[in-house]
Amino acid sequence: MNEEQYQKCIDACIECATACSHCAVSCLEEKDVQYLTKCIRLNLECAIICRATAELMSTGSNYSSQLGDLCATVSNACAEICEQHANMGMEHCQECALACRACAKELMEFIQNTAQQQSDSKSAMVFQDECAILSRASSELMSLDSAYCNQICALTATVCKAASETLDTNLNNEINYSKQHALISNEAQKHLENLEQSLRESDGNESEGNNEKSVQKKEAKKSMSKHSTALLAASMWHSPVHNSLRHSSGGLGGRYANMGTNISYEEEDK
Repeated sequence: MNEEQYQKCIDACIECATACSHCAVSCLEEKDVQYLTKCIRLNLECAIICRATAELMSTGSNYSSQLGDLCATVSNACAEICEQHANMGMEHCQECALACRACAKELMEFIQNTAQQQSDSKSAMVFQDECAILSRASSELMSLDSAYCNQICALTATVCKAASETLDTNLNNEINYSKQHALISNEAQKHLENLEQSLRESDGNESEGNNEKSVQKKEAKKSMSKHSTALLAASMWHSPVHNSLRHSSGGLGGRYANMGTNISYEEEDK
């Protein structure tokens, strides 16, 4: 399914949710409200599920088809009862029925076209968004004592469990990154301390009459000290840890990124 078709399906869900909300309010203004209670309930249920489906689809969720299938079922049920009232001259029910049928049609096409196109790669953030969307819809349906609670709650449990497992994995990865991050920092700090000690010894042992080679040697050590300081600062910043780890096996020689800035240096002859 291309992006245009995907957006068309999202739009249909939003339009259906809007029409259902309008129909529910309009039904409450009719004289025989008691006769319309089933219609109002379905309006509210359909609006909740349509909104959740549109939100879930907007995240690119692999679970969109499952919720979309439920949404199509509810939309058709809502359309069926609204069509009965439309024949009685209730214009809001006629509009709602049309929107529900259109939504169900788009959803069924979406489900057919995406059945074999689900991706296995999911980020923790997407899982969290999915869990939040479905949890909100579940709680709203539960407040209505909806007949569709069991289906959406089962899907919510599946998604939230996947979110929990992904977050656990990411947390363990972050712990490992932090440990290696600490090793990088310690290595840089030791290197810096050794250079500073070497410079102090050089200052104490050499007189002002040193030849040009000694001066160059001293300047090289100072330069290395500056680079080591930059390296330490880069390794201490959390954001570039992933970049740093790729180079940690090479010792202190290499390239480290800090806040988007590359810090390059080369070992110099001592």
